[in-house]
Amino acid sequence: MSRPKTALRALLVCQGVLVAGLALSFPFLTLYFHEKRGLPMGLVGLAVSGAVAAAAVGQALGGELSDVWGCKRVMALSLVCRAAFTAALAAAVAGFWPVSSIIGLHIAAAFSGNLYGPAVRSWIAHEHSAGERARAYGSLRVAQNAAWAVGPAIGGFMAGYSYALMFAATSALSLVCLGLLLGFVPAAPAARSGEGFAWSGSLTAARDPRFLELVIFTLLIACSMSQLVAPLSAHATAHGGLTETKVGFLFAVNGVLVVLFQRAATRAVSRAPLTLAAAAGSLFYLAGWSWIGFARGWWPLALGMTVVTVGEIVVLPSIEALAANLAPARLKGRYLGFQGLMQSLGQALGPLFGGLGFEHFSGRWTPAPWLAAGALAGAAGWGFHRLGRRLGDAEQGLVTQEVA
Repeated sequence: MSRPKTALRALLVCQGVLVAGLALSFPFLTLYFHEKRGLPMGLVGLAVSGAVAAAAVGQALGGELSDVWGCKRVMALSLVCRAAFTAALAAAVAGFWPVSSIIGLHIAAAFSGNLYGPAVRSWIAHEHSAGERARAYGSLRVAQNAAWAVGPAIGGFMAGYSYALMFAATSALSLVCLGLLLGFVPAAPAARSGEGFAWSGSLTAARDPRFLELVIFTLLIACSMSQLVAPLSAHATAHGGLTETKVGFLFAVNGVLVVLFQRAATRAVSRAPLTLAAAAGSLFYLAGWSWIGFARGWWPLALGMTVVTVGEIVVLPSIEALAANLAPARLKGRYLGFQGLMQSLGQALGPLFGGLGFEHFSGRWTPAPWLAAGALAGAAGWGFHRLGRRLGDAEQGLVTQEVA
């Protein structure tokens, strides 16, 4: 087996172990703050927003550092820091430290942990050709979603005994990932070894007009996609007639479909231009959100979730591969970090807009916020299609040679 394939398999295992570790603890931090420490939900939301902002900055910084230090070094640094901060969180929860210190540790863990994402995507971009990247990124998503199906269930069981134990387990699993990384993933040469690091370096990717278009439309589709969790939960219970238990089953549809069909879908769309795949996936979001706005009951909502999930499994690997293909060889990390920053920004803005739409418009006309979310996806799809007219075959992932 070739070196990239062996290492990719190790990274897939790393992704699954890491995400399972995160999923068994961090989704329950909100409950800890509110129920165990009595923190008002407004302050809890502020803490979550701070962590999201820190994660976005971490994405940009991780990409820039990957070019200067090398991808593997940044991944290792991220895992060490994640393990250290989550171990400190475990001690803080066990010792009933002040809430402010726990929030600070949470934000630090989010920042340092998100150095990992652009580094692993940059490693794939360096070790795989333009035509292979979408499949590799799709495989990462399979590992991630399989882990999300397992992690929260284990975390819910552990939460009944000890919140501190959950964070200790997350720290331990981060160290397991570190061992896999060091033992099985070779280092890709730093693209800009010897150059100095600049905090603002990631932002210079915006000077590339075609890449700027891509990340703007990435922000739009991320904003639409992020309606999946909080806004959809509120809508399904308030207007869709679902209980909390049935909402859980609704989200299970998403996770199961991604695990079962992500790789097959990625293989199918790899025969088409990446921008066409991204545009088609965006149209599935347009159709799915529009349907959900009018749907009532579990089966109609599950149908809408299925349509939305088809969009998800097509869009995300496509836009990640597009970003890698458009990036110059020596700036893969910088470009992918900037895309991660913009995608995180969209993921942060989406629930905010969705919550405001639910609060101010759902009572007047229930479908309104969902038609708006669909319109965002439609605008992103139009943008991806428009961008495709100016890209070559290699950038579209239609040939196997590297992009110059």
